[in-house]
Amino acid sequence: MKLNAERIRTLREQRAWSQEHLASVAGLSARTLQRIEAGSAATQETCLALAAALDVPVADLVGGGTDGGATGSPATVDPTAGRVPSWVVMALLLVLLVVWFGYTIGKDAALRDNRADAACTSDAAACEQARDTLNL
Repeated sequence: MKLNAERIRTLREQRAWSQEHLASVAGLSARTLQRIEAGSAATQETCLALAAALDVPVADLVGGGTDGGATGSPATVDPTAGRVPSWVVMALLLVLLVVWFGYTIGKDAALRDNRADAACTSDAAACEQARDTLNL
């Protein structure tokens, strides 16, 4: 697998690590890391070890192109892109809960009022009794 040698070198130098130190952290030989930074291909296991040691996704190391060492290279993908923050989800759930309770309470009040109106239209005495019962 072809790795971006310049990207690996840049990431290593940003951490102020020597080739020997990165090789040690990744569990590789110093000679293997020298070959990779010189442009040689690497195995899948070597790619995974380097990505883990540098704490970057493997996709950030793959590719033979040069990116000039830019930290915002096109291969870097924001893992939170397209995700809705949890506080937004919680706020929406709260709004839905309030709307549901408001609807339920309003519906019950309307039904109560309709019963009172129906009692008043049929019998005046029942109207007074309904008003007393419903505390209107």
